[in-house]
Amino acid sequence: MRGLVSVLALTACLAVPTLASAQEAAATPEAAPAQTNASNDPWIGFNRSMFGVHQAVDGAVLEPVARGYRAITPRPLRTGVLNFLRNLKSPVVFANDVLQGEIGRAGNTAGRFAINTTIGVAGIFDPATSMGLERHDEDFGQTLAVWGVPSGPYLFVPLMGPSTVRDSAGRIIDTVFDPLTWAEFDDADTVRTSRTIVAALAQREVLIDQIDAFEAQGGDVYITYRSAYEVAREAAIQNGRADVQDLPDFDDIDEEPATNTPNGGASAEANQPQADQIQAAENSVVFTEALSHPTSLND
Repeated sequence: MRGLVSVLALTACLAVPTLASAQEAAATPEAAPAQTNASNDPWIGFNRSMFGVHQAVDGAVLEPVARGYRAITPRPLRTGVLNFLRNLKSPVVFANDVLQGEIGRAGNTAGRFAINTTIGVAGIFDPATSMGLERHDEDFGQTLAVWGVPSGPYLFVPLMGPSTVRDSAGRIIDTVFDPLTWAEFDDADTVRTSRTIVAALAQREVLIDQIDAFEAQGGDVYITYRSAYEVAREAAIQNGRADVQDLPDFDDIDEEPATNTPNGGASAEANQPQADQIQAAENSVVFTEALSHPTSLND
C-alpha cells in the first residue's frame, strides 16, 4: 500500500504543475507557437526529455484516473474539493501578499480564509466570494520577481513541472510558508501526501476537455507550453494587469460579411471566421480563469 501511495504521489508531483502549463498554453494558442526562441531555454534537451516523461506518466496514470473521478463524482462534490484545496493555500498566499507590500490584497486573503474556514465549513464552500472578497493567487516566485530577481533559465523537472530557476526556488520557500509542512500529528505525512494526490487529481479533471481540445491542434506541444507558461507567469506577476498588446485585437475582426443572404444578413459560411475569432477570445478567458485552480505542491 505504501508503495502504491509513493507511485501516486510521484505521479501527482509530476503532473500538477504541468497541467497548469497546458492550460496556460491553450489560453494563447496563436501567440505561443510563434515564440520559438530558446534564448531562455538553454537546457532544452534535458527539458524536452523531462516533458516526455510527464506526458507518458500523464497518459498512463493521471488522465485515466481523472476521467474515472469525473465519471463517479458529482460536480458539486468536485467543486467542494477545489474550494477546500484553495483554502488550504491561503496562508501561503497571505505571506506573499505581505512580502510584496500588497496590504489590501493580504487583508482580502485573510478575510477569505476566516470566512470560508468557518461559515464555509473548512473551505468546502466559498461564501467569501459572494461577499465581495474575490480570490487571487500568489507564490514566492512572484514575490522574487516583484523584488527584481530575474527568472533565470526555463526548467522542466519531474516533481516540479514547468518552471524557471527563480520559480523553482520560490516553490521551496512556499513549502516553508505552508503550516501543514510543520504540523505534527498522527499520520501527518499521509495527510500531506494525500493532499498532493488529491490536488493533482482535481486539477487534471478540471482540464480534461481543455487539454483534449488543445492537443488536438497538433504542432510542437513542448514549445507551445513553454512559451505560454512564460506569458502566463508574467501576467501572474503583474496580478493580471496585462498590457494592451497582450489582448485580442478586436479591430482585426472582419465585421463586413463577405456574402449576403436574401434578407441582407451575412451567411453562416461568411461569418464563420469571425465566429471562430470571437470563440477563441472567449476560450482564452475560460482557460485563464481556470489557472486559479490548485496548480502546485502547496495546493
